[in-house]
Amino acid sequence: MGMIDATILAKRVLVMDDMASIRDAMIMALKGLGFTNITQAIDGQQGIEKVAALGAEKPFELIFSDIMMPKCTGIEFLKKLRALEYGKKIPVIMVTSENELSTVLEAVEAGANSYVLKPFTPKMIEQKIVEVFTKKAAAQK
Repeated sequence: MGMIDATILAKRVLVMDDMASIRDAMIMALKGLGFTNITQAIDGQQGIEKVAALGAEKPFELIFSDIMMPKCTGIEFLKKLRALEYGKKIPVIMVTSENELSTVLEAVEAGANSYVLKPFTPKMIEQKIVEVFTKKAAAQK
């Protein structure tokens, strides 16, 4: 197995992107790393509906979000998520293309924990997940 702890692999993950090919690539990468509990959403609006459906009882524990999506962008989604009491602590990794780097700063200000550039590799995804959960563990000490 890789660097990811079994307790992290058991977490509920949400993958949000308006492009099916990107969602599929992300889900394949996550499954390859050992994640099994993966939900997908086509935009921020559907994403926030799925977050609300799970509620505070069993919330998502990791979210990958594209930035540029119709209806509700990744940044709008982040703001809505962070406005929820249980949504404040969920790690969010933004998925972005090179030409959107300026919006990454906006995303970080809105509460993103990290970002990964497209096209991504499973190794990049793994590194970001490890980084985010290492920081989270350190913050809880």
